[in-house]
Parts: sequence; structure tokens; C-alpha cells
Amino acid sequence: MNLSEGEERRVSPPPEKPMFLETPEHPDLAQFAAYIDAKRAGRPLASRHDINPAEILPFLPHLVVLDVVDAGEDFRVRLFGTALVELMREERTGQLVSRFAERPAIPTDPAELRSRWLTICRQTLERRQTLFFKAPTVSPERAFMVYHGMFAPLTSGSGEIGQIVAMMMTVGLR
Repeated sequence: MNLSEGEERRVSPPPEKPMFLETPEHPDLAQFAAYIDAKRAGRPLASRHDINPAEILPFLPHLVVLDVVDAGEDFRVRLFGTALVELMREERTGQLVSRFAERPAIPTDPAELRSRWLTICRQTLERRQTLFFKAPTVSPERAFMVYHGMFAPLTSGSGEIGQIVAMMMTVGLR
């Protein structure tokens, strides 16, 4: 967004808890959602084999790919983008969501963090559609940040959801 000199960017106040949205508020999420929608090609869900990393290079640092474990009892991180690793100061690739922030690098509420991730992942499975949300950070030292995200279910080709691809962006408040 280009701003004229002296013009401030207006940002809606942060939500007090995660809030599901009908459409993404962040333009990068809208663009990635359009990519996923195009890959569905008329089917109810895109397949993980439809996603071509070379087509989404600008988004890769912000992506998370999660494998569904035990029909949604948990989720294992297959990929945790480099921008997210830097932001969280924690590499989560290979971790179960239920074990996030066991030894957090930044002050955070691990139980709230896990609850949010598990809730959004399970809602994605249950609804069988892309979910958009915005949420305040769970880190007191980052109260100025709001996360914008999308989680999209991917089939393994059989119609069963085997993975979720997620994208997370942050917006700082002034």
C-alpha cells in the first residue's frame, strides 16, 4: 500500500482472541488462497500433488505444511517456513502441534498456542474448506502484532484429507 506523506496506515484494532473471517484481510493470503482455489480445478479440495513450490516461491517463507496424525488427534509439521522460524525463533519442522513451545525462545503461553493451532487445524478438517483468521499473538513481548492466516485442507488424491497447507503473515499495530 502506498501512502501519501503524512498519511497513516489505519489498522483495525487487534482481536482479543482468534477470529475466523469469511475472506482474508491480508493481500498475500488472498493471493495464495486464489492459487489454492485454482488448483482445486472444480473439485471439492485440492490435492497435495497439485501444489508446485516453483509456482509459489514468494510465499514459501510463510508456509506451514502439516500432516494429519491419527485422524486429526494431532498434526505433525512437515515444513515450517523460514520467515516463521525467524519470527518464532523456533524451528518447528518435525514437531507435533501438541508439543509446540515446550521450550519457547520467546515468552509465550504454550497451552494457548497449542490450543489455537489444534483448534484451527481441527476446524479445517471438520469444515473441509479453507479457513481464514486473525489472532493476537500469545507472546506478551509481541502484543503489537496480529497474525493473519489461512489453513487449507489438501487431499492425498483419495478424497481423504492428509495434509493442511497454512500461510501466516503478521501485521504490526501503530
